[in-house]
Amino acid sequence: MPGIKPFRCIKFYPLILLTCIIIIQGCAGQVNILPALEESAPINDQEGIVVARIINASGNPLPFNQLTINPENLNESKSIKPERLLAAKPKLNGTTVFASYVKPGNYSLSSIRAFYANGNGWYSRFVSANEKLGTFSVNQGEVTDLGTLIYYPKPQGDRYLDLLIRAPESEKGEVLTKYFPFLKYNPEVLNGWHVDENDEERESTYISIAQNPVTYNEQYVSPANSIYFLGKIGVFIKRTSEGEWELDAVDTNHELTAIAQNKNGDLVVGGSEGALFWRPAFGDWLDISLEHNSHVEHLRMLDTGEIEILVARDFELDILRGAVSGSDVQWRLINRYSTNSSKRWDHRLEAEIKNKQAHSKKIDRHIYNTTLFELNGQNYINIRNHSIYENTIFATINSEIFIYNPDNWMIERSVNDFEFSAIIDAGAVQLGIEKAGFWSLSGKPTYHKIDQNGAQNKITTYIRSCPDNKSPKNSCRKKSFTFRSVPWFSNKNDAIAIVSFALNSFSDGTRDTEVKILTTTDGGESWVATENEPPTDYCTSIVPQIADRLLVSCDGANGDFYESTDFGANWHQVRQQDNF
Repeated sequence: MPGIKPFRCIKFYPLILLTCIIIIQGCAGQVNILPALEESAPINDQEGIVVARIINASGNPLPFNQLTINPENLNESKSIKPERLLAAKPKLNGTTVFASYVKPGNYSLSSIRAFYANGNGWYSRFVSANEKLGTFSVNQGEVTDLGTLIYYPKPQGDRYLDLLIRAPESEKGEVLTKYFPFLKYNPEVLNGWHVDENDEERESTYISIAQNPVTYNEQYVSPANSIYFLGKIGVFIKRTSEGEWELDAVDTNHELTAIAQNKNGDLVVGGSEGALFWRPAFGDWLDISLEHNSHVEHLRMLDTGEIEILVARDFELDILRGAVSGSDVQWRLINRYSTNSSKRWDHRLEAEIKNKQAHSKKIDRHIYNTTLFELNGQNYINIRNHSIYENTIFATINSEIFIYNPDNWMIERSVNDFEFSAIIDAGAVQLGIEKAGFWSLSGKPTYHKIDQNGAQNKITTYIRSCPDNKSPKNSCRKKSFTFRSVPWFSNKNDAIAIVSFALNSFSDGTRDTEVKILTTTDGGESWVATENEPPTDYCTSIVPQIADRLLVSCDGANGDFYESTDFGANWHQVRQQDNF
């Protein structure tokens, strides 16, 4: 399916690059560029302020960072141009916010755009707005709050229909209060979209989008062996141990990134902008959200009923514990990591602190994300960070890895020679992930199988292709492939993988891929091609937590799931996305 790759990197020779730069600058000359509001910017009493939030519900990680609006008299004069608002500094959480001074007048939304350039590569993606989105006015000295807009790529056969919709109205002024607290405005005079007859249709589309996620952030196995798939705009899917499928949601439009359940059945789920919700067994959801500058990295539900949470902010990672009492949680700080502290952790072994004090120093770095994993009976946390002076999208990511005690979160020691960004379960074995760089052509990681003694073996990414069975071995050639998802091991040696082979045509310069199912009987040291294929070329994400069958999702393309009990010879669709 076109468009399901996580990003596009387009590289040019110098002359072509120069031409593209001229084209881009020419396009920019056809619009008025409006920077995001900053506290240091002078007040502009002659114009109004337009505020909006964009949530990206697709599988593409790059957030939209430009929003273009058209004045109603756009065609009356060549001197009248569209207004293009630039987002405040984007993060890779699917959400961007806009607030800029805009000339008074009546407007409609023209498009949203993701545009990023780095060196001699650039990325650009437009999504045009439908006229049914509505119109709005900008008045001198007043604020126009456009609320939350959601981008959703609706699958239609082998194509996508780009949908840009308005989410149901939340509290007016929410984005201003959270992201631009320095801005003084009259909350009694807060403008929005003009009233029209399309509200019912927009609400129906929003509900359909929420019920049909196209991508998932995380997978989690509960104590009852149910698997949860966390999606965007507050939605998640549950596959029970009996193979039944259920859809659930919490009251947020932000993406969900972590979930946990205890043996009692209490459930907690959280995500970006501090979204956090708790549900007791057989009870209702309770909103216990944190401050908007918090990002929920990991969750754990203790059998005592307490919630353990890892929360990342710009420079800090807090480990908190607390129990829900009424409608509130009294959080206790268990440990804290700070990039602004030479000590790093508040609590770690004294011997390690003394050894580090001689050469530790403060570093002004933002926390990028964290990963927890277990290996050979020890618990690891990988904290990835980048310089505050770098753009998040192109930043050089550094890692600090520590071994910790999961009972009290005492940091036992740091690890300086760990080569993996994470350890994951892949059926019967663990795999170490050597993460691909952001501009990797495939975007796929390298896998290393880890045995019980901790030995590491890199999993091969090629097969030997021979003309026929009688040919000598020296006539065989290596045929490289790319893993489409995590390979699945039924035991320490036998595994199955869905991969893609690049097909290049030297006659016309075209490039295509062939998707196949491979098997190995030696732990991934060599692979053999089978005649089996995945249900479609884009439904290739293996769910490794299932042991008795091959379950794949169409993650990034649509919400469908397929399963096979004969290693891909036959497929059965077990969850189908609605055709709304």
